[in-house]
Amino acid sequence: MQTARDVLTPDALGMLQTIAQEGSFAAAARTLGLVPSALTYRVRQIEDALDVLLYDRSSRQARLTPAGAELLREGTRLLEELMR
Repeated sequence: MQTARDVLTPDALGMLQTIAQEGSFAAAARTLGLVPSALTYRVRQIEDALDVLLYDRSSRQARLTPAGAELLREGTRLLEELMR
């Protein structure tokens, strides 16, 4: 099993931002040039490494869980720090 350090890369954080911006996994996958299953697999890797659900998958929308919202907030802050 991968650790949080293995999966929480700048690319992975950017992927989470894209999902939030696009509002769905399918739209984010198109934006990122991926098939939806590849995007879903990457998100599940992050969830498994952190042992937390990031998205509520009960609807077609990509709705963040509270843990997902916090990761997105902190991930955005970290990416901004990297850009300085």
